Amino acid sequence: MMVKSYRPAGVGMVPAEAGTYLLSAYFDDNQVDLVKANVLGWQVSSERALTPLVVDPRAADVEPWFVAHPDGRVEASDGRCWDSLEQWVGEERRLRRNAA
Repeated sequence: MMVKSYRPAGVGMVPAEAGTYLLSAYFDDNQVDLVKANVLGWQVSSERALTPLVVDPRAADVEPWFVAHPDGRVEASDGRCWDSLEQWVGEERRLRRNAA
């Protein structure tokens, strides 16, 4: 059985640079488990918004999503940006600690 997707259809695709990853961070005490999914391309919506194309179609459903670029920057779908993976992980850790 195929599950119907109600995500609006894109108007185009743009290839992603090699070394571009969709990131997820899972924290357990002081340890972080980092999950990376290869971004194969970018779906362009009719509103000119980009959504990363990855093998798992649900991976980019969680907002905000985070992308690691080949130059080391990490960018969020809500416009935030970090110069490195370490800076992003540090801020995510602080946000989760403050929320607890």
